Amino acid sequence: MSATLAVLLIRALFGDEPETLDSGGHNPLADLPMWTAGLAAVGAVPIALAVIRRPRVGANHFALTVRPGWVRTLVLPWSRVGEVAAVDVGGERFLVVRLLEGLDRTGTNPAWIDQNVLRELNKISDGQGRRDGRDVDVAVRLRDFNGTPDGHLAALAAFAPDQVQIANRL
Repeated sequence: MSATLAVLLIRALFGDEPETLDSGGHNPLADLPMWTAGLAAVGAVPIALAVIRRPRVGANHFALTVRPGWVRTLVLPWSRVGEVAAVDVGGERFLVVRLLEGLDRTGTNPAWIDQNVLRELNKISDGQGRRDGRDVDVAVRLRDFNGTPDGHLAALAAFAPDQVQIANRL
């Protein structure tokens, strides 16, 4: 909304500027509406991607697939997953994944951009004196999905091998 207002304001102020100055040189103020609209379009890309690329959790017999945000989809082989749990922190429900330390480095490693929800979980749990998110590597908000947490965990448990702990801490 504010980007639209800025584009309209710049267009109203500088839309009638002539392309050339009286001296015959190029008038940079004439390009201002075009550059403002371009910057607004570039700024809208992350917002559009956040709407289009919703969080995702899926599984098959090889790996757990998690998209905690709009940027990347993580492929976490079951050999690296130690625990998948549903937790309630501060009245909000999260699905958290703890990865195992070891020599197996297959799959995607969670990076800083993939841990936005985990950082929010840690902030919420700090305020309550609880640290549910400290030992986990990836978190996803359960409110982004239809169905019940029990149903989500049951669907993941159908594919998870025996060494992966599936827990419901709600």
